[in-house]
Amino acid sequence: MVELTRPTILNLGAGNRIVTGAVNHDISAHRPEINVVHDLDVVPWPWPDDTFEHIEAWAVLEHLKLTLVEVLNECWRILRPDGSLRVKLPFWNADQSWADPTHRWQFSLRVFDQFDPDTMRGKEYSFYTPRKWRITHPAEMTCASSFYCVLTPRKGEGTS
Repeated sequence: MVELTRPTILNLGAGNRIVTGAVNHDISAHRPEINVVHDLDVVPWPWPDDTFEHIEAWAVLEHLKLTLVEVLNECWRILRPDGSLRVKLPFWNADQSWADPTHRWQFSLRVFDQFDPDTMRGKEYSFYTPRKWRITHPAEMTCASSFYCVLTPRKGEGTS
């Protein structure tokens, strides 16, 4: 496990989007600001449970081999109970979603509904994972090609 001092924000799959004051993670140390190098397809991720207040995942989840269920389970594990996961993803029918040969997944605006038991799909598909989320900022388009969503882990609400 990676030992950190006073971590609050994890910038997951930073790429060239460096967040000042955050733990900037990427699969390679292609920039000096990258603090942690780790392949996210290898679980568990190198952080202890309940480490971060916030996780930023900007244009990274679509590149992983892991399913969204597996990724959210790891994010849930390393987030503090009052934390948040801020995600930006390419929209499934946008050209850039399909044009990038490293994209493994395409996403719709309702993709996170299955993880929130307050939604219709969350009630219907509650068996996907015991680790539930609350959608605190519903998915909305940020431009013609991507969307943004904020989730908080439902820890201490009968989830594991």
